[in-house]
Amino acid sequence: MDKIFETLGLKFARHHSGRTAKTANKRFRALFGITPKICSLIWQSLVSKPSGSKPEHLLYALLFLKLYDTEHAHHAITGSDEKTFRKWTWIFIELIADLDIIKWEDRHHLAPPNAHTFVSLDGTDFKIAEPSPFNKKWFSHKFHGPGVRYEIGLCIRTGKIVWAHGGLPCGDWPDLRLARNAYTDMVEAGEMTLADKGYRDEQYFIFPSDGDKSSHRQKKIMARHETVNRRLKNFGVLKKVFRHKLKYHPICFYAVANITQLLICNGEPLYSIM
Repeated sequence: MDKIFETLGLKFARHHSGRTAKTANKRFRALFGITPKICSLIWQSLVSKPSGSKPEHLLYALLFLKLYDTEHAHHAITGSDEKTFRKWTWIFIELIADLDIIKWEDRHHLAPPNAHTFVSLDGTDFKIAEPSPFNKKWFSHKFHGPGVRYEIGLCIRTGKIVWAHGGLPCGDWPDLRLARNAYTDMVEAGEMTLADKGYRDEQYFIFPSDGDKSSHRQKKIMARHETVNRRLKNFGVLKKVFRHKLKYHPICFYAVANITQLLICNGEPLYSIM
């Protein structure tokens, strides 16, 4: 399947066979955000595919997530009419979002028997079009505009994503309130989570403190969240202002989160803190 996706993707990229493999890979990733290998893994993970679906339909979804351009631009690249592109794009985005790739139980991987801290947690905001009527509940202090907030939990020892939750108005949902919405119900008794100072609840969270001997390592762990956020926002649908109905934002977010997890688990891990 790798070769099938490579051939189809490079056709969309107008890539000529005389170019180097490195150039081919760059052009493929510029359009789809991932490699043909990851495309194959996604395709194989989709156990139940809709009747009539083809590999190029998965590429439509990946192209949409990566570029998040106009329908006319997507038509110019793929040659597909807008209605067909739209149909298969949303079918496959939903299928990718529903993949069981992010697993909460993976937070225990490589943890010693006496460990009680397994996850680092941080919030991240994404831009949306200004809802009407205006309401300050959407305001994000991170980019001074309307947005929705999610939280990402990473396994401290592996860097895998083990938790993703949110899609709520930034202004109404500060980090701690969002964590109390679902995350704190998931942890076991006595389990602690590494976070920043926005999570001031000593029952569940610890955070780096100036002068603490372990502070440097903790800050290094928390800094990995910036790497994950950059990877998520490598996809235009999460980097640009989201212009579709808000009900579609979580679908796109979880699709990109699953794709990011596949990249982490298949040759592109986060930097080690061990």
